[in-house]
Amino acid sequence: MTASKFTTDVTAARHDPEAGLLWAATEGQIVNLPVFMVCMLTFWLIVPPLYALWRFLLTQAHVYELTDQRLRETAGLFNKTTEDLELYRVKDISIEQPPLQRLVGRGRVVLRTSDRSTPLVTLNAIPSPLSVADLLRDRVERCRVAKGVREID
Repeated sequence: MTASKFTTDVTAARHDPEAGLLWAATEGQIVNLPVFMVCMLTFWLIVPPLYALWRFLLTQAHVYELTDQRLRETAGLFNKTTEDLELYRVKDISIEQPPLQRLVGRGRVVLRTSDRSTPLVTLNAIPSPLSVADLLRDRVERCRVAKGVREID
């Protein structure tokens, strides 16, 4: 089996055909700006630049993927953790744009869910948070209609 064939098979197995990938992004490096600034001031020490590199790699490895039916969050370098949230469980969507993130076109989308393991999901420092929230809202409604789910408080 060739390496390209293996990569294709792994990618196909990761995204089942019923749930096509609609949106994907990594957490923005803007969240590391304070760490990077401190490390620039203390670059002559060994530990701060290594810590900055570690934070950079951790942030790059923090990936959000939105499919037709679920939101998948993957984080970690050595010990990867993947959390799936079924979209019909989303109760409320809010958008936060701190000044620094708003300056670079990023923001936070906060989801309040009925999921017991993750009642609050935060998509941190993602690009175009308003359009992502609209896409999420649309997909949540479609999933609820398709599954016949109604919220009763």
